[in-house]
This record gives sequence, structure tokens and C-alpha cells, in this order.
Amino acid sequence: MNREAEKDWEEVLQALRNDRQQLEHERNEPSDVELDAVIKTGLKLGGKRLVRMKRRRLGLQMLVSAICVFMLLTAFIKVSPAFAAMLRDIPGFSGFVKLIESDTTLQSAINNEFIQPVNKSDSKNGYTLTVSGIMADDQRVVILYSGTGPGVTKNTQVKKYVIQDEHGKEIVASIGWSHFAENEEVGAMYDKFDIVMGDGHPVPQTIHLEVNLEGQWLAVDIPVDHSRFENLKEIIPLHKDLEVGGQHFTLKKAIITPLQISIDVETDPSNVKKSNGFIKLALVDEKGRRWDTKGGFGMLDEGMTIHFQSNYFEKPKKLYFVADGLLMSERNKKFVINTETGETLETPDSRFQLKSAAGGSLTVSFSDLDETETGYGFWFFNYGATFRDASDKTYKLLDKEGTQYSWRPTETGSDAEAYYEIPVADYVQPLTFDVYQYPGYVLEPIHIELK
Repeated sequence: MNREAEKDWEEVLQALRNDRQQLEHERNEPSDVELDAVIKTGLKLGGKRLVRMKRRRLGLQMLVSAICVFMLLTAFIKVSPAFAAMLRDIPGFSGFVKLIESDTTLQSAINNEFIQPVNKSDSKNGYTLTVSGIMADDQRVVILYSGTGPGVTKNTQVKKYVIQDEHGKEIVASIGWSHFAENEEVGAMYDKFDIVMGDGHPVPQTIHLEVNLEGQWLAVDIPVDHSRFENLKEIIPLHKDLEVGGQHFTLKKAIITPLQISIDVETDPSNVKKSNGFIKLALVDEKGRRWDTKGGFGMLDEGMTIHFQSNYFEKPKKLYFVADGLLMSERNKKFVINTETGETLETPDSRFQLKSAAGGSLTVSFSDLDETETGYGFWFFNYGATFRDASDKTYKLLDKEGTQYSWRPTETGSDAEAYYEIPVADYVQPLTFDVYQYPGYVLEPIHIELK
């Protein structure tokens, strides 16, 4: 960027600093509503300044997206010129804003300059994969990437990929992605891989990423600078017992890092009922700020590690583990059906019935689920479960792409259907399935002080 453009850039940054100082003077502790209003106002003001600047110099058009990022994510944070330059040097960074703004942890990480530029690409046959940057700590890695090429649009989704470590081994982790189709660039897609490492498995020194973009495989090796997150971890021994619905649990420890909070939960093996999950689980601090759960490793009934949004940079003085109750169901329940007549002979709840059975396809209906039951998924049959016919011969569910569910809202909650595939065989009727989970709960507030 030449001197004139750099001068224009500094003018915009200084205007943003002035806006921030005025806002801080007027509002020491803005509410969420006030903050939303300030951000919207800031975006409008920033847009007006940019209109005037664009008339003077067309080269400033490249700054529009970056300014929107700053107004959205740093309205109350000191704008570092060095960090501003770093974001400016990440190609297409504005295309990732919609992927980040729904995750308070990633917003906080950006505000605290916790991002590593990568800017590496691979191109073949007119297709290009670009990894713009990553956010990483010793538990979680978020990869921001984009793709262009023939047939690629903002709606393109990557469904085939390979993620390996520097030794060519697939990483042990849960991997999610968050497609958002509202970027402005024509012929480009933006997405992120959200990687949470399994317990005892460190973040690789280098991540080898391969994606299939419209039939073309592309690969980028991503270096991970571990020095950026060395010693950025707080471990809190807990050993806190809690009881809800007659079920007993122990919170063993909490690990707080810039991108995630993990809490190990031990479940009492003598619990009578099956524990399927906490209701509206979150962490709350002394100011009432809330960090929601984002899943975890394991199943609660067997003990699990639960992950939450991180408050590492907020440094709360107090932290509480809160929930509205517990999802739970009876153990050792059966679902017995006759696939020839369509009858349901035994079910844990009359609301759960066989809807249809034809050609090896089973549809199980769940009716009159209330609002609480609607808000959470469940595995009616366990993944890869077996079942028996009347001759006691054992068969296995055909899990081609996992269990599929559909939901239909009602006035009081929802109705749902689960779809299963079983082998086509000459069964001796009826068929007996072991029920793994089903909707059920108790509402009892949980409030445990962690620190």
C-alpha cells in the first residue's frame, strides 16, 4: 500500500478511536441492547466516511470490509495499528465475519489479536483453496479457508476432506464446520473447520488439510505457532458434587484456554436412570454474562468432558455451572414391533410408535413432544445397534450416514420422526430393539460455584 493509502487508512483508524473514546465516556458498562445500537450506528458512520474517501481515491475500496470488521468486533477495544495491518494482510478476511460473529469466543479471540495469518493456497485446474488464517490453542483449532473455481458459489459446501498431522496420521478430534452463504464475493465460498482435539491428543505442529472442491482435490499444509498459546491455560481443580433428579455427578476439573473451557464430569455408576444431558447448561459469571456449552466428548451417562465457550480474556472473578435440569430416561426399555403388520407391541412411551416399515426402511414417530423435549436431540437406538427377531437371531442396523431425523413444529412443541435401515431378511416376527435414549426430563435448577 502506498503512502497516500496508508494515510487514508490511519485517518479511518483515528476516526474509529475517537468514536470509541466518545462511546466509552458516555457508557461505562453498556448493556447488550445499547451495544447493538452503538455498533449499528458505528457501521453507518463508518460507511459515510468511506463514501467520502472512495470519491477521493478508488483504491480505498479495499478497506471497506476491514473497517466493517473493526466496527463489528472492536467497538470497545483499543485498535492496535499492528493488528490492523495484520488483518489487512489476511486475504478476504471480511468473508469470514459471518462465520465468527455468532461465536463469542472467536469474537473475543479476534479482539485480543489471537489469530495467526497463514495465507497459503493450492491451485489446480482453475480451482484454488486458500487458508487465510487460524485461531489455535492447545485444545482447539479454527481454520478459516475459502475456495474459488468453476461452479463454485457462495452456497458451495465442502463435504469431503482430510485433516492430518505432520506425520500423515488423521488427527483424533471432533471436527465441525459452519457454512454461511452471505459473503459478497461472486464465485467464492467461505467456511471454517472447527477442530477440538481429543483428550490426551496435542495440537499438531503442522496440519495437513485436503478438501474436495467441486470434484478437485486441493491441499495446504498449515503451520501452527505453538508459542502463541504457551502457558495460556488455567486449570481449576473442582471436585464439586451435584445431584439432580436423584442422579449424582462430580465436576472433577475445569481447563480454561483462549478458545474453550472444558469441564470433566464424572457420573455415579449407581445412578438408577440414564442421564442424557443437562438442560440449558452454561457458565455464568458474577455479572450475569453467559457462556453456553458447545457439546463435548463422551456420553453423560458414562462420564464426559463438556466444552463451553471461553471467557479466558474476560477474566471473571466468579464462575458458576448452571442448568435448568436434566434430560433422563429409564434404563432397559424395549421397542418391539411387527414390521409385517406395522404394529407397535412394546414401547417406553405411547407417544413413540412405528409409523411405517417397507423394504428395510423403518420410520419411528415421536408425537406431542413439549418445548423442553423439542430443544434436544436423542438417540432412540444406539449407533450401530443390534436387534433380534422372535427366533433370537441377531441383526445389525444399517447406519449408512447416521440416523436421520425430521421435526415438525406444533403449538406446544413438535412431532418428530427417526429413519432407520435394516437388512432385508425373512424375519420371524416380532423384532425387538433396545432403546438407548428417549425424551424425558426433570426440571431442577443447578447452580454450582466453580471459582
